[in-house]
Amino acid sequence: MSELRVRVPATSANLGPGFDSFGVALPLLAEFEVKSARAWAVDVDGGGDGIPAGEDNLFVVAARAAARSVGATLPAQHVTQRSTIPLSRGLGSSAAAIVGGAVAANAILGGQLDRRTLLRVASEVEGHSDNVAAALYGAFTVALQTPDGPVATRLAFPAGWRVCLFVPGEPLPTERSRAVLSKEVSRADAVFNLSHAAALIAAILRADGALLSVAMNDRLHQPARAKLVPGLEEIVGAARAAGAFGAALSGAGPSVIAVAPARLAARVVSAMEDAAVAMGLRGRGRSLRVRAAGATVQRA
Repeated sequence: MSELRVRVPATSANLGPGFDSFGVALPLLAEFEVKSARAWAVDVDGGGDGIPAGEDNLFVVAARAAARSVGATLPAQHVTQRSTIPLSRGLGSSAAAIVGGAVAANAILGGQLDRRTLLRVASEVEGHSDNVAAALYGAFTVALQTPDGPVATRLAFPAGWRVCLFVPGEPLPTERSRAVLSKEVSRADAVFNLSHAAALIAAILRADGALLSVAMNDRLHQPARAKLVPGLEEIVGAARAAGAFGAALSGAGPSVIAVAPARLAARVVSAMEDAAVAMGLRGRGRSLRVRAAGATVQRA
């Protein structure tokens, strides 16, 4: 068996009103080199900050789940993992490992799984579909649950727009961020998010920044999570004041994502960084294009 090289993009989910549904792929990559071995092992370049090196690594868990979905047993592999995706920052680091494992297993097994099956496997391992859909499909994705499993659709992101990120120095575990969410929401909040999510999709389809500035707001998750993310309101406000169409918590946080016209992206990033410094917060801003491609696999 020849060696495989798998690349999976970082992702930002929710984008305001699209809780557990919307995702966008970003050009920060997790890379996995995979080759046959006597026993499963994962080497994480750069130390890995506690990432499991054995069979409980999410790459391995997802690879085995993909094999089970077609009644196969996957031979042991040695995996070398490298990533530029910050951990526990709301940028889909776990989704990248899960999608990487699933697509690697599919390649090893001769491509028996179609993309929707890969989405189902990855969603079951992750627990929800927003990040894994964007990591698998690329660009902007909408994921939804059906009785037959998750379904996702992919939309091109406007070429003249940029994603502006502020990534705090301190992590926020996803489990902690999910624990603060209410189990029930009001009808008014549900209607608010439904209408704003529909408007956000229309804004992307039409490349309508003015509509996006109205649409990129949320009542289902961000207000509850704001207390876990110091400076969120100030950083969002600074991004908008500098010319961003809108800004929101990235996934479960603590990173903040803004969308801006390309000509203003550098100014928006600087404004986000300045707001963080004024609040005494460490972190780094950057401007990125949305990545059109999702997960890829090549034989070395």
